[in-house]
Order: sequence, then structure tokens, then C-alpha cells
Amino acid sequence: MSGRHNPMLLRQQDFYRSLTALSPGLVERIRKTIEESEKAFSGKKEGKGGFLWEHTVLVASQAFRLATNEKENPDLAALTALFHDSGKFAGGRYHADDKPEEEEGARLARATLEESGLKMTDIGHVVRALRSLYKSGASRSRLADIVHDADFLSKFGYLGVANFFVKSTLRGRNLESAAMDYLSKELTYAAVLPANMRTSSARRLAVKKSADTLRFYRSYLGELKEAHGMDLRIRTIDVPGPAGRSRRAKVSLVLPAACGGCGGKWETDLRTEKGLKCEKLEVSLRCVGCGSRRSVSFCLPEMG
Repeated sequence: MSGRHNPMLLRQQDFYRSLTALSPGLVERIRKTIEESEKAFSGKKEGKGGFLWEHTVLVASQAFRLATNEKENPDLAALTALFHDSGKFAGGRYHADDKPEEEEGARLARATLEESGLKMTDIGHVVRALRSLYKSGASRSRLADIVHDADFLSKFGYLGVANFFVKSTLRGRNLESAAMDYLSKELTYAAVLPANMRTSSARRLAVKKSADTLRFYRSYLGELKEAHGMDLRIRTIDVPGPAGRSRRAKVSLVLPAACGGCGGKWETDLRTEKGLKCEKLEVSLRCVGCGSRRSVSFCLPEMG
């Protein structure tokens, strides 16, 4: 969905109508900022709106509904969602200077919302929510919780699966690399999705999305084996949870049954390390037969 090329689809969104009544033209200004930053990063001059704005609209719509169900301010939830990824391509670079994108998103939100004439107290709520959204150890707000849940819900279920493959294509991955290098993260997060939710409304939605996602990917791996001979197995393991927590995280790893080069077995080495915004799992694979190596890494789920 693109605000530029499908204006009616955007105008049908509850959050769009509510925010337009609050400040006419505000959503379009945010869209322009996001699309221009993504184009600067990709080098694309013309063409349809990018994936980032499409994802942003999905999260904002979900956040608006969750906030309504949770008896919170839906306009502020939608605004926080609209800016939650706005700093991702700041300056035409991805995570410039290893700076969390939420910091740049908070700066953009403050400038844009002040220009739009919103109340300073409301702007403060949005900015604080953005800064705490994925910051380890940060004091959380209800707005941050709602947008956190909306963001994750948008990435699962059948629409989430479709977006996974769209993103894979945009980043030049084929079916093998998408499955081998990135499906472990999708399966891990899908399996624990309800426990990763911070609001009761999102938790109820997550149960079905989790089941639908896992069902699809398991069938997908089965068809990959039939059609392409890719024998990928799902191995569930326990790894230490994020620092300071005794709870161990369950991780679903998508691993080849044997080395494609020589048919040898894979040795697996696991370790965790502190990343920019999360506790990161690093998985190293080494074939005992020919010495070939592969690696997979992703952030561990927060689990509440």
C-alpha cells in the first residue's frame, strides 16, 4: 500500500481519518519523509512507494486498533507507529554510525509534530515512547508497548509471511538463502509470539498468527525438499536468555540435514553476545567432511 499510488486505500484507514482531523496533511508529510529516506538509501529515483512505508501503514493501523481496545489514545499510538521506523535510513544510510534508529525517529517526530501544532504534552509522550521502544533496560510506556506489539503482529500470519518474501526479494535473496539464513529467526519469533506480546489484546491476536505462520513455514520446507531437494530440518534448542534473566530462550534453527558439497555432517556452535539493540544469537556451522562453513545470527526474542 502506498499513499502516493493508492491514496484511497490509505484514506480508508481509521488512523488516517483520525489523524487528518487532528492535523490535515500530517500523514502525507510523514510519508514523504519516509519514502525519501528509503529512496536515498536505495538510490531509486522514481517508481512506486517503497516497502518501508507499506510496513509503516500496517503497523500504524494495527497500533490504532490495539490502543482502542486497550483504552489508550489511538491517535498517539498511530503517530508513534508512523515514526517507529522513520530513522532507519537517516542520511541515506542504514543504522548510520551504529545509532539506534529510534533516536533519529524521535528527533524527526519532535520536529514534525511541533510544526504540525500538536500539544507539547502529546509530542512528549510520542518522543518518549519512541526512545524506549527497543532500548534494553529502558522504562517502558503503554504507547511503546502497543507499538511494539503492532510491529511484531505485522510480521506474522499470512500477510507477515508475504512481507518476509517481499523483503527477501528486495534484498536479492533466493529461496535457498531466505530459508537457510533467515528462516530460523522467523520460526523462533513465531513460536514465542504470544509470550512476546506486552498487551492482552495483542496476545489474543498472536495465538492465531503464531499457529498460521508455523503451519505455513513447515509446509514450505516440505515443498522445498520435494521440489528442489533441499533437506532442511527444524531443530529446537534452548539457549541462555538475555543478560540478567534466568529464563532460557527456545530457538528454532533451520539447518541442512547434510553438507550440500560433500554430504558430511554439520557441527554447530552457539554463542550469544550483546548487539546494538538486543542480545544476539550467533550460530556457526562447520562441515566435518570438507570444512565448509555457514553462519546465522539474529536477535533473541525478549519474551515479555
